[in-house]
Amino acid sequence: MDESFWAEVERAKQLTGPQKLSESFRLFDEASERMLAGIKAQFPHLTDEEARRLRRERIDRIRRLEALP
Repeated sequence: MDESFWAEVERAKQLTGPQKLSESFRLFDEASERMLAGIKAQFPHLTDEEARRLRRERIDRIRRLEALP
């Protein structure tokens, strides 16, 4: 991992609790948008609604897998 990664880790350590929570929401939103863009690239024929539904299904699947013992 490069120096910029470790600089970001150090910056994150300095955040307050509310700042960390805010950053987690921002990162989730970014990941969600990237996931949606990937779905649209993979399935260009889907409508926006269909792509959002598929994203929701994938997120639900990930959550179920994470909940396994």
